[in-house]
Amino acid sequence: MRTFSRSWDLIWESFHVIRKDKKLIVFPILSGLSVLAVAALYFIPLFQLGIARQYAERHHVDPSAYAWMFLWYCTNYFVIVFFSCALAACAQIRFSGSEPTLGAGISQASAKLPAIMLWAVVASTVGLLIRIMEDRSESIGKVFSELLGVAWAVTTYLMVPVLVFEELGVFASIKRSCQLLRKTWGEQVGANIGFGLPFLVLAIPGILLVLSARHQPLALALALLYFLMLGALMSAVKGIFAVALYRYATEGQAPAGFSQVNLNGSFVDLSRGE
Repeated sequence: MRTFSRSWDLIWESFHVIRKDKKLIVFPILSGLSVLAVAALYFIPLFQLGIARQYAERHHVDPSAYAWMFLWYCTNYFVIVFFSCALAACAQIRFSGSEPTLGAGISQASAKLPAIMLWAVVASTVGLLIRIMEDRSESIGKVFSELLGVAWAVTTYLMVPVLVFEELGVFASIKRSCQLLRKTWGEQVGANIGFGLPFLVLAIPGILLVLSARHQPLALALALLYFLMLGALMSAVKGIFAVALYRYATEGQAPAGFSQVNLNGSFVDLSRGE
């Protein structure tokens, strides 16, 4: 309960950072729009070829469907990670006491393009293997694959800050993220749970708008826009929170806008069994 409460406080501290520097939300917006464009690029051919219908109805799926899915995963991950790196770079600049610019974030992310591309391939491979395992397993196998997916997500929670701020290869970055995970385990899990609660509360107006809209295209369009903006806001909050955790893990000092007490309480050295 104490860890969960601390996570909630840290989430709101991340919100305050965005309030002071609202342009940080531009990166998640660009990421969301790019993801939609990528989805259209891949799913339109899949529907035209009938592969998407086969997959949805759980009929025999042509192996080419998984090839398409892998390409989509790679492109999707690349877009998301690129803009996440740009956001992380700007958050780091803000925490260091300087004024971040969109150009500075894009520039730092561009400097990491080879690492971002390789990480997209690695993450896509893992994601596809988990998806195949889930598709071809019975109930117990599905539960195991879901747990495996959660473990992978938590383990790589700090991958973006490590990629941007440290001169390491992708596999060394994964190892580094795991090392930092040992200190931030409780807080990362608590934060991932805690992020869902404000999202659900803030999603209520959009849900009500959808339920009341029925056949009103304008209301549905407004609801879609609302959810896109809400998703962008929560994505920005999570990105800033990850950078704050990374800074405290590596420097031992709470970044500007975050409580030293809250961050100090989030670190547990599992190797000592605390």
